[in-house]
Amino acid sequence: MNPKTYEFNPLLEEELRTRAEAQFALAEASNKPVWVHVATELLNELHVQQKELQMQYQELLRTQAALEVSHSYYVELYDFAPVGYLTLNAKGMIAKINLTAAKLLGMDRKLLINRRFEQFVADDYKAHWQQYCLHAMQEEGNKYCELALHNKGSTALYVRLDCMCINSVDAGIQMRVMLSDITQNKQAEEKQRIAAVAFETQDGIIVTDANKLILQVNQAFSRITGYSAEAAIGKPPALLNSDLHDEDFYRALWASVANNGYWQGEIWTKQKNGEVFPIWLTITAVTDAEDLITHFVGAFTDITAQKQAERILLDARERLENQVVTNKEELQKVKTETVEVNSALNILLKHRETDKSEAQIALSQGVAETILPFLKLLKAADTGRIQSTRLVDIIENNLNQLTKSFGSAENNLPSVYLQLTRVEIQVASLVRQGLSTKAIATTLNLSSETINNHRKHIRKKLKLDGKANNLHSYLLSLTE
Repeated sequence: MNPKTYEFNPLLEEELRTRAEAQFALAEASNKPVWVHVATELLNELHVQQKELQMQYQELLRTQAALEVSHSYYVELYDFAPVGYLTLNAKGMIAKINLTAAKLLGMDRKLLINRRFEQFVADDYKAHWQQYCLHAMQEEGNKYCELALHNKGSTALYVRLDCMCINSVDAGIQMRVMLSDITQNKQAEEKQRIAAVAFETQDGIIVTDANKLILQVNQAFSRITGYSAEAAIGKPPALLNSDLHDEDFYRALWASVANNGYWQGEIWTKQKNGEVFPIWLTITAVTDAEDLITHFVGAFTDITAQKQAERILLDARERLENQVVTNKEELQKVKTETVEVNSALNILLKHRETDKSEAQIALSQGVAETILPFLKLLKAADTGRIQSTRLVDIIENNLNQLTKSFGSAENNLPSVYLQLTRVEIQVASLVRQGLSTKAIATTLNLSSETINNHRKHIRKKLKLDGKANNLHSYLLSLTE
């Protein structure tokens, strides 16, 4: 450091002149040369002045060192303050900025100088910032506002700006800004807002201190239990206990909360009017950083309707199970009876088949023994008459068919004949034997046209009308 040169004080010069004149008078009285006295005195005074100057120089050095320390302290305090500081000119450009503010904006301090501060303001807040600047420039005193910013890394943050406008002779109007990051505060406010909304849910919520004294309840708690917040706060949750659970139950409940941090289950509680009802309860322990319990939070839901529905379902299930058992027993009984009936029917069917077979044999034997011999005699007696012989053959054929199909329930020739008239049965029988229309007309003593009409009626009744089926072939296909 180069020390500054100081001139003598005029008062000091006057004092030295006075002393010099006194020395001159003394020299005349002592008969010594005046210049000797003056030189001696001046030399002494110069030594004294030199000592004083050296002392002043040392004091200046100490003062400058103190100023440098103070300046360094101020710079560190400015740059590394916990809040950001910046100065904006009248155009909103950054004139000065400390390191904390530069860090918040995400850029090097040198690159921020002469950059418009508005470019860091979020789009939704630009109009608010412009209006705020206009009022701050026109009005005296400190002003503040809250803005959302985005830094160079596009990180969103919320800040509070405390501003003061000054009018400098050299720089004109300037705005000095203190920038505080309030992002965490905003997030905490948002969490509190969400928590407040969640607290007023449809479930009842109760908050107690570590001593299990109620600190806070929500509206659902009052609605479900009948206790207002004023009536519940300061009381223990035991005021809701019912007589349906013993002391061991509650000891086990709180032991689970202490050991596991929570308890959850169904419990019967009591309303203010004394009515007991079921709830689904969850109790959670809240701990601090040292894992010590500070609060308990209980959340519960009234499950009365659910229990009633369960009871209805259980009753319905019990009725259904009883009905199933009864139905099973009845089905088993019917099954047993059905087996017995089937066995009896099988026996009856066997007897019927046996009886039918025996009857058919008996009928065949009876026809063969009592009718056919006489037909043979009749045929032998009328050998000269073709018509009589033909009639005897027809009668014999029909008797054989009747005896063969006797007792059969299938779709056979006799069952088909049941649909026809007596004359149509005769015509169908002769058609089946292969006789022509003319031969049938001669045999039955009818005209050929009448026989053709009967054939048409037979085909219609047998549902052969409009088909290519041959009536003779169809009748032959039927079992006798």
